[in-house]
Amino acid sequence: MMNTRLQSTMIAASFIFLVYMMIMIRNKRVELKYALAWLFAGIFLLAFAVFPGLLGTASALLNIAEPVNTIFLLVIFFLMLILFSLTAALSRSSSRIRKLIQEVGIIKLELEKLRRNTSK
Repeated sequence: MMNTRLQSTMIAASFIFLVYMMIMIRNKRVELKYALAWLFAGIFLLAFAVFPGLLGTASALLNIAEPVNTIFLLVIFFLMLILFSLTAALSRSSSRIRKLIQEVGIIKLELEKLRRNTSK
């Protein structure tokens, strides 16, 4: 079973993290679609802190001997999920930037042609 001091610390830390994420989303410093994985991670940590038996149950379901290894597995899973979502966002942004650069180049070329034609 979990120590009450550790449990209260985990509850407080999870709650503070969730409130911080909500403030960041509300102030539009982080978009909701990018913060969803972080919010889910905070909710899971809060659930494990409030109901410590969940960790043992999850460990038993996954056939993991030590509950702490279940935490590590879940943390690795969430970090990979966050990395994947950020990689997808970076790829989309890179594609959009490349398209914008090409469009600006075409517009500049057209503008130069117009200037040459009007100066003659």
